[in-house]
Amino acid sequence: MIAFEFTEHIDRSQQEVFAVLADPTRAVDYVDGVVKSVKVTDGPLAVGSVIEETRRVKSKEATGQLQIVALEPPTAFAVASEAEGITATYVYRLHPAGTGTRIEWTCELAAGGLRRMMLPLVAAITKKEDGDHLARLKAYIESQRATETVS
Repeated sequence: MIAFEFTEHIDRSQQEVFAVLADPTRAVDYVDGVVKSVKVTDGPLAVGSVIEETRRVKSKEATGQLQIVALEPPTAFAVASEAEGITATYVYRLHPAGTGTRIEWTCELAAGGLRRMMLPLVAAITKKEDGDHLARLKAYIESQRATETVS
């Protein structure tokens, strides 16, 4: 396994940040390249729920599935996806920090066999593609009126 972490301070409450983070339809607003993100399982959002996400990279679209593996409002949220023998888990932890929230994002990459040799390359690509998404999340949430983010 290989992992890396980013943190950001967002000038909104944990509840407001969590509400945006755990709403799959809002990923299009702050994750670069995401053009569609929807929950495809029935019922309320829960551990085990599946989100289908479509990303555009260099004019090509690819769709993958993310499974919610942790959902502890308003402090923790995690999704995992698997592609070509590599599992990526995005873990978000939210902590009160003054009048806002400190959010920690940990990306954990795991693979078996020879695929393990690819993890440093996959980590570099993931940092390049998603490394700024907490800063984009911050800008998105802070640009919304406080009452809008929870809706």
